[in-house]
Amino acid sequence: MQDVNLNSEVQNVTIPQSMINIFAQSIYAHLEAVALDANASLELFENQEYTQVKTFLQANIQQMQYALNNVEILGRMEQKSI
Repeated sequence: MQDVNLNSEVQNVTIPQSMINIFAQSIYAHLEAVALDANASLELFENQEYTQVKTFLQANIQQMQYALNNVEILGRMEQKSI
């Protein structure tokens, strides 16, 4: 997982709740898109297009890593806003 530590200048900045809410909504939309795309890998698998399944799953892993990092950042942002 990528490092999500913020530099010391940014750590002291108060983030408005509205920005946190927008960021949370973008993560939600991203996770919805990943969930909807999961069906595509099943169709590829049923058609025995295994190379495309592998490529699709590798891309999905990358997207999930980005989502994981964003959720971690969101958690830290919400802790700072309290």
